[in-house]
Amino acid sequence: MNAEKRLAHLLEAPDARDSALADLCRDLIADQQRLHHRLERISRISDRYQADLRATNAELTAANERLAAALREVRTLGGFIPICSCCKKVRDDAGYWDEVETYIARHSDAVLSRGRCPSCARRSDSGAPPPVRSSDGEDTAERGRLAAIEAEPAWTGHPLREAYVRLSGDYQKLSRRLHKMSRISDGFQTQMKELNLTLARVSRTDPLTGLANRRALIERLERQAAEAGAGQGFSVAMIDLDNFKRVNDSLGHAAGDIVLQALSGLLAARVPAAALVGRWGGEEFLIVMDHSAGPALLPWCEALRADIEHLSVDYNGRQLRVTASIGTAVHEPALSYEDTLRAADRALYAAKSCGRNRVVAFEEL
Repeated sequence: MNAEKRLAHLLEAPDARDSALADLCRDLIADQQRLHHRLERISRISDRYQADLRATNAELTAANERLAAALREVRTLGGFIPICSCCKKVRDDAGYWDEVETYIARHSDAVLSRGRCPSCARRSDSGAPPPVRSSDGEDTAERGRLAAIEAEPAWTGHPLREAYVRLSGDYQKLSRRLHKMSRISDGFQTQMKELNLTLARVSRTDPLTGLANRRALIERLERQAAEAGAGQGFSVAMIDLDNFKRVNDSLGHAAGDIVLQALSGLLAARVPAAALVGRWGGEEFLIVMDHSAGPALLPWCEALRADIEHLSVDYNGRQLRVTASIGTAVHEPALSYEDTLRAADRALYAAKSCGRNRVVAFEEL
């Protein structure tokens, strides 16, 4: 007869009906069954998180490979992307460049290796789901009950005393296992949350500059246009580096990347918190300002143009300087955000045609 059957036989004996030790054994058996159910549930949850993590990691690995291949292909497209012979800007009415930008934006998870800043870490931690309740308290309470039973002289030699000691040991092992599984499950849950936050962030971030990408800018424009009817208008400023192709042609793409990163740092430092600045494509950047910036838009853009003109970028001991042309437009509620972008683009072309390194407002054309 095994230990469980012997215990069941002892608990069914007539003298066990009114025994306090027998009641404790019954309670402990019930608690043990409850822990088994919790452990099974946590194990199922943990297995699901583990499977999701494997699938997500596989997806991220594949996405990184696709992005690397896409970037290699994009680097070879210089002779195929239509370039305006006057302003050197990419011009493609067929939407080819838009497709390239969209593809890179959708597969921009090559920056997943970056760590989280303290503020993002705090935000992630504060929004984490509550962990499964720890079994430390239950384990401690059971050790106290076992010590009390072992110290009770009246139960010395009682046939149920040995059974309770065995049950208590099994219960404490199960409790520790449950606590360990809870920690593992919480860890998987936290990893999944961090991965989802990372994916959401990188899908809206330009991998080279760290600014918002085209997708994030379009989402902001759509939201601003939807709110324009309620009096929440907005303005846009389109910025394009002058003669940037010469930098890439004479010094290589590495030098061009450094210039773009330096300009991005300047824009991020100058743009107000309520605005959104991002890389629209190539050496072109877009700033979306709220309605309050309308009257001060031109003076602010003129100051920004001057800051760009005085920006000095060190590349292998050589100081690189660039200038930028800026076109602005104020959104009209009756128009779409695409109309406003086209207006800013026309203003930018006017700035290029007038000699570059200047600011032109569409409303003044």
